[in-house]
Amino acid sequence: MSYHALYRAYRPQKFSDVVGQKHIVRTIQNALKHNRLSHAYLFCGPRGTGKTSIAKVIAKAVNCINFPTDEPCNECSNCQTITNGSNADVFEIDAASNNGVDEIREIRDKVKYAPTTGRYKVYIIDEVHMLSTGAFNALLKTLEEPPKHVIFILATTEPHKIPPTIISRCQRFDFKQISIQEITEHLIEIIKQQGLDYEDDAVKLIAQLSEGGMRDALSLLDQVISYSDTKILLEDVHALSGTISNQQLLETIHAIHEHDFSRVIDLIKDMIESGKEAGRIIDGIIMVYRDILVYQKSQKNVSDLLVNNEMFTQLATNSNPQYIVDYLFKLNKIQSELKYSNHPELILEIGLLGLVEEEPKSCTPTPNEYQVQIEALKTEITALKEMVKNMGSSEGGRHKELRINKNESQFKMDLFNQSQPIEIHLPKEPDPIILPEHVPLTMLTIEQVLSKATKEARDHVLQKWVQLNPLLMPEHRDVIALLKDGHVVAASEEGFILTYKHEPGCKRLLREDNKKVAEQIVAYLFGKPYSFSVMPEAFWLEQRQSYIEQKRTGVTPRLKQYSQDLKNVINYNHEEQTKNDGLVDNMIQMFGADLVNIIDE
Repeated sequence: MSYHALYRAYRPQKFSDVVGQKHIVRTIQNALKHNRLSHAYLFCGPRGTGKTSIAKVIAKAVNCINFPTDEPCNECSNCQTITNGSNADVFEIDAASNNGVDEIREIRDKVKYAPTTGRYKVYIIDEVHMLSTGAFNALLKTLEEPPKHVIFILATTEPHKIPPTIISRCQRFDFKQISIQEITEHLIEIIKQQGLDYEDDAVKLIAQLSEGGMRDALSLLDQVISYSDTKILLEDVHALSGTISNQQLLETIHAIHEHDFSRVIDLIKDMIESGKEAGRIIDGIIMVYRDILVYQKSQKNVSDLLVNNEMFTQLATNSNPQYIVDYLFKLNKIQSELKYSNHPELILEIGLLGLVEEEPKSCTPTPNEYQVQIEALKTEITALKEMVKNMGSSEGGRHKELRINKNESQFKMDLFNQSQPIEIHLPKEPDPIILPEHVPLTMLTIEQVLSKATKEARDHVLQKWVQLNPLLMPEHRDVIALLKDGHVVAASEEGFILTYKHEPGCKRLLREDNKKVAEQIVAYLFGKPYSFSVMPEAFWLEQRQSYIEQKRTGVTPRLKQYSQDLKNVINYNHEEQTKNDGLVDNMIQMFGADLVNIIDE
């Protein structure tokens, strides 16, 4: 008789043989025992977790001569023919290769015929998510109301691809990944039946590599048994699976923490020359770092292959969790880059050497260092409290510098106390509108700032900018809010540039009363008058590019400027209102038609 692979030889033949799916087995057994079978089942879950195996056991149980029963006898002719695949009433269909409408129509036409030898006709459709849309539609009505002698069992690894109309017609069971412990115990039982010796760590590693699938675990075990002589060894599993031993991974991490460049290169070279893939190396390092972090926090849920390793314990004790988290993010980025690189070994070396370069030798600060940091923070907090106290004091006199001079011309109009009608003189021809390109000779220009701009000057302005707080100066909160909405993009000793994403923000700040308050606030903030120019972000980006191009060609930059002329900005902002007599309408609305006389000149 030809050799059968382990996953075929040890496939569950009854419900008690199923590993790791107790919730599903119990539900189905109770349904079988009390004859409460559904006409359709949907089995969802990862590969190798027992979906098709349980489907075949159900087929045997419903056709067993002992029905109703919670276990098939595996001795009657029906059970034996279903086991060897020769039963005419059980159909196992691969939807990946039979996914058309015609195949489903053939099933639909044949379900009406009674079973040949058994009690039920059972259709097991594997990988059902591969069916086409037309095939699903053809299956709908039959799946909802099949003949009493038909049971459908659908199996899939991707339930999200199945139409809701199909799912709603089935009893759904979600298979879970089998735990490492359950896989390990099952593998040990099979190894003993094979009469082989083994290392515990080797079997645990096989269980870990299976990723919760019993079929994968049995396939790898079958391969290891063929490779080994009389005993299953840990190094044999590493050699066949392409994984890296924990000792090599721990040595690599230790070399990274010790800044040992040459040692890291040598370890990577040894692993690559022994056939290990760069992706496997990164995966192994990530998992070890994960176990170190978990061990530091709880000392639970850590691989048994690492807990008893002295080097692992030492690394977990001496490593700073903050650096480990940072490393995990960087290693994950390296891992994603390896997938699309033509030279993964080079990416691996550069990435690990980058970790070596950044890692400080003393990962864990000493108590003295912590004390110094705490004292420095206390000093800063005390200074900040004193600053806030001085700013809030009414006797300090600083707020007086921020008050607007009410004697200036724009505040002398006593509009609300007028007893006589207000006369508005409309000129026959409106004053010409001066566009934003017009700039006074005394204005701070963009090239003046850019020619001497430095990062230190901009950082200084940004540090001051965060101190703007409308709550400390409530009488000027609107202007402070306008200033905080701006973005400081360049600064020098002569002044700085403030940009706004939208042009209306510039015009609001450049309004005559707002600009005067803003200049006083900036002077207060810096302890002296400090010029600034305001402009839209799009205008700034255009002029900055022009500045760069002119400098590149050796020409002294001459740029357009956004107007800081307050009256011109106001006129420009209200151009359309003047044309439409909007100003007149506003005055009538504010003071009433009886107080407003319109005089055309």
